[in-house]
Amino acid sequence: MAKTFEIEVEQVNGYCACGYKKGDKITCEGLNTPNQPFCGGAYAILFPMQTALHSGATFNFEANPYSKTKLACPDNGHVIFKLTLLKE
Repeated sequence: MAKTFEIEVEQVNGYCACGYKKGDKITCEGLNTPNQPFCGGAYAILFPMQTALHSGATFNFEANPYSKTKLACPDNGHVIFKLTLLKE
């Protein structure tokens, strides 16, 4: 079974060209891109964390060690994402 990831919009602090809103959730499997159109700039920030979680890393400083919070969009950090490994 493939590992499933959830990308959640934690905050939006200003204009987002993609129209993301707080609470939006997007999924992806394995090391694949999300299952729907997704901002490439934001994904460039998320993908290294997805790769780490996919490879067995944990973030023990987070409330959920299978989640990485506060991943800021490269567009001045207007959008903040959380990436979570849901299941394997």
